[in-house]
Amino acid sequence: MSLGKFISGGGPILIVILALGALGLLFFFERLFVILKEKSELKVLSTKVRNSIAQKNFTASKQHCRSSSSIFSSVMLKAFEYYESDRISEFEGALQGFVEDETFKLEKNFRYISMSVAVSPLLGFFGTVIGMVQVFSGIQQSGGLYGLKGQASLAQGISIALYTTVGGLAVAIILAILMTLLRELEDKLINTTVEEIRVAIGKLKTIPVGEVH
Repeated sequence: MSLGKFISGGGPILIVILALGALGLLFFFERLFVILKEKSELKVLSTKVRNSIAQKNFTASKQHCRSSSSIFSSVMLKAFEYYESDRISEFEGALQGFVEDETFKLEKNFRYISMSVAVSPLLGFFGTVIGMVQVFSGIQQSGGLYGLKGQASLAQGISIALYTTVGGLAVAIILAILMTLLRELEDKLINTTVEEIRVAIGKLKTIPVGEVH
């Protein structure tokens, strides 16, 4: 069966389901790009910041952080504030919380993908109900199943009922798998970010406040 026949068989509701699926895919690739970009920048930025800290050049470290909008840079700027007020140990205790507060940058459009996962099967079941209503309405108007009109109404109604259900479930399953992938990538990135910050903080703690510039 061709895609065109499948779409025409499902009617307008299937078109809405597929449009919702396409929207979910769009947000998936957009978030995937953001996460991979953040991951690629993390190693480079953390290396620059650690090298500047080792040279006791906090001005350069802060400039590196301000040049990026990453989670690492935002949290490290907080770390420098705590260090300069001699509260770096307090910062270490709250590090995980600081990182989690910044995860909104990664999760910005996650809710739209989740919405597509939740709504797609519901639209599919709605299409099923509409299809069955058309079946019984067609049978009633044609006076039974034995006439050509009754059989045509039956076929059309069942096609709408089945195609929309298949379409809704397929969209939900695919987007749910992709959403799980995004969550796993996000968790790995956050864990890596925390470790990179801990390494930088470890170097920071070895330098007395009065020796930096």
